[in-house]
Amino acid sequence: MDGIRIPPILKSHAGVLAAGTVLRLALFITAPALCDVLQRRPELSTPLTSFRSLKEGVFIYERDTNPYEGGVFYHSPLHLAFFTYLVPISSSLLTVFLWAAGDILGSLGLVNIWSQRRRTMGGQTDRSAIVTALYLFNPYTLLTCLARSTTALDNALLIHAISSAASGKPGRLLSATVLLAISTHTSFYPILLLPAFAIIFSQLRPLTSSTTSAAVTVSGFALSSVGLAGLAYGLAGDAWVAQTFGTIINVWDLTPNVGMWWYFFTEMFDHFRSFFLGVFQLHHLIYVAPLCLRLSDDPLVSMLVMVGVISTWKSYPALGDMALWAGLLSCFPEIVSNLRHPLFTLTVHLYTSILLPLLHSLWLLTGTGNANFFYAATMVYGLNASLAVVDVLGAGLRLQVKRETTKALSLLDDVAGREPDFKVIDEIWDKKGWSVVQFTGQLE
Repeated sequence: MDGIRIPPILKSHAGVLAAGTVLRLALFITAPALCDVLQRRPELSTPLTSFRSLKEGVFIYERDTNPYEGGVFYHSPLHLAFFTYLVPISSSLLTVFLWAAGDILGSLGLVNIWSQRRRTMGGQTDRSAIVTALYLFNPYTLLTCLARSTTALDNALLIHAISSAASGKPGRLLSATVLLAISTHTSFYPILLLPAFAIIFSQLRPLTSSTTSAAVTVSGFALSSVGLAGLAYGLAGDAWVAQTFGTIINVWDLTPNVGMWWYFFTEMFDHFRSFFLGVFQLHHLIYVAPLCLRLSDDPLVSMLVMVGVISTWKSYPALGDMALWAGLLSCFPEIVSNLRHPLFTLTVHLYTSILLPLLHSLWLLTGTGNANFFYAATMVYGLNASLAVVDVLGAGLRLQVKRETTKALSLLDDVAGREPDFKVIDEIWDKKGWSVVQFTGQLE
């Protein structure tokens, strides 16, 4: 790695931001046909995040008709109100700047998360430019932005919610819970991160008030959610609940995407549908308590793993969801350095990025394939993403054992007041030829 020369622009945070912004604006302006094609790609847009569907819903709403009564509009009422009253969706120029700004704000949020990790870990060089570049120049992030999928905006909201929680400041409790509530209202699954948020804010106060702090976090989230639900009711009545949350939970729209759900429930007999819906939805929920308990000393890592689970197994995933997880992972270099098979994960992602559009075209454009072709590619994508999540979890636990062992054996001269530098710990373990083979148990 020492022989790799990093371009000068990647060493400057401002330079990377400027390059990412210019690239997006240039593609929006010079390649509108490409953007139109990307809006139709199932890998980038789902029925819940499609820009074309959002335009149709706003058009209907502006003519005094409730778009949720038609059965084909699934966006959150917050999106409907925002693009009706604040940023007219008919204005191509404003939407171009909005989606470009969404990615820029998301990258700034990731830098804030990394800065907090840096203060906690100590002894690390500035990676702001690298974190920004890995997010802005990730093909999944860029293509999602060009497709104007609302996934890009939802990602920015969730990143800033996590950033507010990671700041370690009790004063950011309100902004964190409000942003998490908005993110939950637009994409539902971020509600699974609430326990990790509560743990973070409970750790900022003395032990006697930790329960109170967690209760305040949950209460703030609940009040924000009720307020947003009231706003949505004023905009569209109660029909939006079944069309947004109901569709996410019941998977009524079986439009193909990169997830596992659409084909499975297309082939499912109606008699068994309710049972397997419960199984698939509970699959997300069962990870929350074990992760929060096992990683309670570092709840940001539990958030990282849960975002990976959500991005892979949500009912309507897109490549932009994986871009969010990859961006968060760049904020944890100590975990990346302890991964077991990062090259395999990266190459399979490259493989599926070619396979998905190819097999989709064979199925629906040339007619030389069938739905099994595309679903096979989504299975490879999902399996690889699941293995990556397992690898990240294992790396986090492995690093935890290394830290505890290094401290217990007094292998570092100075670790007082901060966590030891993960690079130093890795060097010590490499020199001694040690490896972590067990994640449980305590060192006496």
